[in-house]
Order: sequence, then structure tokens, then C-alpha cells
Amino acid sequence: MHTLGVVLVIYGLVCLIVMATRLPLAYNSSKVKAMIKMMGKKGFDIFFLVWTALVLGAGIIIIMLNQ
Repeated sequence: MHTLGVVLVIYGLVCLIVMATRLPLAYNSSKVKAMIKMMGKKGFDIFFLVWTALVLGAGIIIIMLNQ
């Protein structure tokens, strides 16, 4: 389980970097474009922020529980 926590934290940090820099590689995919079309740019940013917070939080909790 400790490995899962580390993977989730790394994934959350990558999501933060992608969100902060708005990498074209991630924002130009067809799935992201469809989500932006449905939710709007601001709605997608809020969704992505909440998703990142949940992933980071879950990873940190898993790591802390396994110590």
C-alpha cells in the first residue's frame, strides 16, 4: 500500500505542474477539449484542482497510515 501512496503523490504533483504550466500536450487532447466544451474553461480548472487535491490527499493519507 505504501507504493500506491507514493504513486498517487507523484501523480498529484505531475497534475499540479500540468495545471500550473497549462502544457499544450495535456490541454490539446480530445478528451480534455470535450470536458472544456462541456464545463467551460473555469469549470474544468476547478474540476482539475479538486481532482489533484483528492489524489494528493489520498496519497498522503495512505503513506501516513502505513508508517
